Amino acid sequence: MQTLTIDISGSKALFEITTQGRVEQYKIAITDAFNINNLNSQIADLEQDYGLEDYGLGIAVPGLVQSQQLVSCQSLPGLKGLSADDLYTGAKQVIIANDSDAGLHALMGSKQECELLVMCDMGIGMSIAINGVPFTGASATAGELGHCRIMTEFGEFSLEQLASGAAIKRRNWTRSDDIARAGSYIGQSLAWVVNLFNPSQIYLAGSLMNNPHYYQACVAAIKEMALPIPVAKVKINRVDAYETVVCRGLKAMLSK
Repeated sequence: MQTLTIDISGSKALFEITTQGRVEQYKIAITDAFNINNLNSQIADLEQDYGLEDYGLGIAVPGLVQSQQLVSCQSLPGLKGLSADDLYTGAKQVIIANDSDAGLHALMGSKQECELLVMCDMGIGMSIAINGVPFTGASATAGELGHCRIMTEFGEFSLEQLASGAAIKRRNWTRSDDIARAGSYIGQSLAWVVNLFNPSQIYLAGSLMNNPHYYQACVAAIKEMALPIPVAKVKINRVDAYETVVCRGLKAMLSK
């Protein structure tokens, strides 16, 4: 089956096209002005260039998705409200998903009791799978780790205000100590998650996790602050080829 999968973040969009037995990628830079019309224009160009007809279209976005509609997105306000009805496309199947939820589909396995995917780029997202089945909660909002509150010596902040790429950029943090402090904040929050869910696997993905100071401080905080019994069982792995994990997850969702 032909597929077009699109991973939209706060700074770029990755388009992955599968057709005639080959896979091609196309990446563009975007700003917070990127909107539904821009998205439709990109899709139309790719449909024409690659002869996509009656294909599967998957779109992942960094925001709150309920019933395949983007209801909240701070980094890309022009996409708010996006649903399949807004798309002008020849696709026969359309999926709109949160980016970390999509990424988890590329990683989760039925033999794992509980798995978590944590994505740290301009924002922070987390998704949960239990026995190989995504857990989204009663209103599809489970995993909103970035909105958890943390007390610091400077006051109370959300985790995204302290540990996201946007926060690091806004605060102009460049020293390794500052980057490590941001990583430790997310590790502290994940220690609570380990205590609550007792996961067997935590996947850490995103550009920030490729920074050794951020990653090492995150893992150290988890191990220091989580309870000994659950932390002894959890495996923590950085995701290889994280730039394509969301598109791979979308393709897995389209194949079901």
